[in-house]
Parts: sequence; structure tokens; C-alpha cells
Amino acid sequence: MKRKISEVQLMTGVSYMIPIIVIGGVLIVLSIALSGVKAGTGANVTNPILIKMMNIGAKAFGLMVPVLAGYIAFGIADRPGLAPGLVGGALASEIGAGFLGGIVAGFIAGYTAKWIKSWKVPAQIRAIMPIFVIPLLSALAVGIVMYIVGAPTSNLMKALKIT
Repeated sequence: MKRKISEVQLMTGVSYMIPIIVIGGVLIVLSIALSGVKAGTGANVTNPILIKMMNIGAKAFGLMVPVLAGYIAFGIADRPGLAPGLVGGALASEIGAGFLGGIVAGFIAGYTAKWIKSWKVPAQIRAIMPIFVIPLLSALAVGIVMYIVGAPTSNLMKALKIT
């Protein structure tokens, strides 16, 4: 069965995000396990080294949405889409739009970068397009869109949480 293009790009983002999840999870679990905390008593880690280990794991978890968005955009537009996707994912995290916001940011960044890549430009600026112009304009576009759709997406994510 042939996969849809959007599915392939989404899976690109997910596949690059998995090592981030593994790193974060393993470091957090190890810091708790090595602290000697008894099961069912909470994760009150007091050892300074293990606290640092837990913080590193938490930082890794904080990269999940930006990496997801960045590599979705990368899957669409190649390298010029990566930085705008990371920016969009960071914005999605900041405004509380979660994974859904990251997915939206990745697709917006990727397709914006892909569209800008198709522009016919003078030879004098062609060399700076993939490293400057495309990422800059794409990041600006995804940033504007995320600030517009971010709040509703954040509200949707909050409504979907099971309490």
C-alpha cells in the first residue's frame, strides 16, 4: 500500500523525535531509580547529581515538539525547512499547543519553505536562498500563523486532557 505524502512527512518527524523521548525517559527513570525512592512514595530525588540527570531528561522531553515540527518540515522541504520547523515547534510548546501545534507548525513551515524554494530568483541571490532567505521567511510565516492559531490549538489540547 502506497503511503500518502503527508503520512511520510509526519513519520519523518516522529522517527527523529523517538531518540529524544528515549533519552529523556531513560535519564528521568534512572535518576529516580538510582535515588532509592521507594515505589509509591513519589519521585522526590534529593541527590544533586541525580537531580541534574533528571533535569537533563526533562530538557530532552522539552525538545520533543520542536524536533517533531522541525523534521516534519525537513521531510517536506529538506534543509531549508528544518530551522523554521524547529522555531514553529518551539512556539507550539511555548503557547501550550502541544503535539498538535507541533504538527501544524511542521506542515506550515515545510510547505512554506517548499513554496519559497520554487521561486525564480536572480542568480546573485540564489546561493543565499536555502541558508538565509527561505528559512527566514518561512520562520516568520510559521511564527505569525502559530500566534494566530496557537491559542485555539492550546485550548483544544487542554479540552482533550483527561482529568
